Amino acid sequence: MSNISENVFEAKYTLENKPLLATSVERILILNEIKSLFKDLPQPLRFSRMLSILLSKVSTPVEDFDLIAGRCVDRVLTDEEEKIFQQFITSPDYTTGKVFIPSGHCTFSWETVLEYGLTGLKEKADRAILSSEDEDKKVFLTALSEIYKAIIDYTLRYSAAAKEKGLNALAENLNTVANGKPNSFASALQLLWIITLIDCAYIAENPTLTVGRLDKILYSFYVDDIKKGVLTEEKAKEYITDYYAKHNLIMGRGEHQVGDSTNSTTFLRICNFDAPQYLLLAGSDGKGNVCINDLTRLFAECIVPAFKNPVVVVRYVKDMDKNYPSLWKTLVGKALKSSSLMFYNDGNVSSTLKRIGLTDEESSEYAHFGCNWCSTGDNGAWMHGSPHSFHFNAIKDEEERKQLYVPYMRGNLPFSWAQDVVEILEKLCLKENADIEDFYNEFFRTMSDFMDRKLAYLSKELEVRKRKPSRVLSFTDCFTKCSLETAQCFSASAKYHFENQSFWMFGTVVDSFTAIDQLVFIEKKITLKQLCDAVKADFNGYEDILGLCRNAEKYGMDTPLSNKHAKMLAEKASELTIERSRPYFEREKLFLMPNIQSDTYHLKWGELFGATPDGRRKGSAFSQNSRPTNGVCVNGLTGMLNSMLNIPSDAFVSGALNLDVDGKEYSGEEGQRIFGAILATYFNRGGLHAQISVTSIEELLDAKAHPERHRDLRVRVTGYSGIFVDMCERLQNDIIERFK
Repeated sequence: MSNISENVFEAKYTLENKPLLATSVERILILNEIKSLFKDLPQPLRFSRMLSILLSKVSTPVEDFDLIAGRCVDRVLTDEEEKIFQQFITSPDYTTGKVFIPSGHCTFSWETVLEYGLTGLKEKADRAILSSEDEDKKVFLTALSEIYKAIIDYTLRYSAAAKEKGLNALAENLNTVANGKPNSFASALQLLWIITLIDCAYIAENPTLTVGRLDKILYSFYVDDIKKGVLTEEKAKEYITDYYAKHNLIMGRGEHQVGDSTNSTTFLRICNFDAPQYLLLAGSDGKGNVCINDLTRLFAECIVPAFKNPVVVVRYVKDMDKNYPSLWKTLVGKALKSSSLMFYNDGNVSSTLKRIGLTDEESSEYAHFGCNWCSTGDNGAWMHGSPHSFHFNAIKDEEERKQLYVPYMRGNLPFSWAQDVVEILEKLCLKENADIEDFYNEFFRTMSDFMDRKLAYLSKELEVRKRKPSRVLSFTDCFTKCSLETAQCFSASAKYHFENQSFWMFGTVVDSFTAIDQLVFIEKKITLKQLCDAVKADFNGYEDILGLCRNAEKYGMDTPLSNKHAKMLAEKASELTIERSRPYFEREKLFLMPNIQSDTYHLKWGELFGATPDGRRKGSAFSQNSRPTNGVCVNGLTGMLNSMLNIPSDAFVSGALNLDVDGKEYSGEEGQRIFGAILATYFNRGGLHAQISVTSIEELLDAKAHPERHRDLRVRVTGYSGIFVDMCERLQNDIIERFK
């Protein structure tokens, strides 16, 4: 077995067979020992001192087949260690949220990291300390310097471990990035992984880190090495594949949104147990130039279908299929093997960001993180984190604290916009001569009111963050350009501050509007009062109305009325999000990001909410993300995609579409060509997103019955993939329904 085959085998085996209760034992035991230290120090220094001790004590394991170094020790705890673990996670001194401030769901300034290296960043911090007269900033910068030193020392320990193994090339790469700037493709990739490892394995629970546009930021290293003759294309692919493999070694088992401690490792045991890391490829720059090169192709060719991470986000540029046919063929082939791979329409995202107010260059440097959310890259901070943020906890005034709470992403009511539709139905059924315009007016009045309250809350939170911006330090601050330049935490000093504004349960809302319009106002088959009574009764005793509702046009069928309502709802929601944000954007560079999102809340909230006018019964799942409701796409894949093209191309920055296909329908060279043509046509006509699961109902049902036969079956969940047999039954059943 070759080195790279061993790396792939190890990562795949680990993903499928790691014990459910595997725990990052060294992290837990070391932090438990030191959790009460340095209490007299400001948080930035307490963080830097504790992290320094942690990195000086954790192991630096190296295997004979490693090309990239960086691993984390995890295993099932002994009975005594389990007691320590349980006491530690309930301790008032527990470091998460107190010293190790949560720092996930972000992207670092990776180009700056490669430009300066660890020693350069430390020197920059040290110079700033000497020139600063602000005591808080001096403390902040001192903590940064200490953290860079701790990572340098940790990297040198890895270098020594590699040398002891006889891996001299690896040892030299580690030594290079510890003592200066990376000077090769291999050393640059090594530096990126060391920083990613520390964040994802030791610091941030659910890190969900964007690891950058690696084909863009590593390209100069690659070209230089090729010209010098010190790197071949095949060797570069080996480094990339090992980098991919390393991401999967630090994961756990199970699924984090629907799963719990009974069926998942959980983030308390392994920080990164089910967190996706996003790697961006292709796209364009601020001048409209396409950013596709030889390295784009290599990163695509190295995607391992068996892996969960990193999630490769392909920024699709118009006519990519025609202008880059070889690359497109590779990407489609990987997607049809259920890889952790998704496509975003580069033009759609950039156009929407420009509508918000970002410049051409800023709009081209967006990133994706979380579950298909968009960020403005390393110059924008995600506002979520309050009211549990460090800043919020420092507020003593109870009235002020009350101002700092509003649901961070959903809608006006606990069950979001679908609940608003039902409440509006109850209200308007009492009004004479109500029409569909009244529904639209009430719905968007409610949405506007929510956004206004949300923006006011966010503005207050941002003001709180900026009161003492140098008194809080997270790992993110070590690797974001503006934090180093301002000596302030990124959550306060970023140029932009944004929050997601999601259109939750979009398909359910579209179908409800369509049913109301079709059955009450167009065909006049029932009255509003009759429909309202039927919905309130969960359609019990109203089976005839239930049949009418279920047979009404649905989003995903590509029918005129459903398409009309999908377009109107999407257009107005996007317009309203940007319009209500405008004063805050102009004054504070604060805004809401319009997206179509629900993650797996379509299951959780669906279980708890009553019936809806589209014919959905109480306790049933809502629609998920931008996807139509399960089972309604009777006109096939093209009908569904045509329906989704009614969502305007400059309306949303994100909106996940789980595209589930039976592999038998697109098998072989011709099947792959047909699927690639369908996908490219969708994007070239303005489609926003697609992430592909390839399996069949038969395989999924067999996997439920015989999980031991299907340890390698991966499917899309929302913004990440998962091993099907590791998921809870509720999520498994929902995925099966998607394929019907």
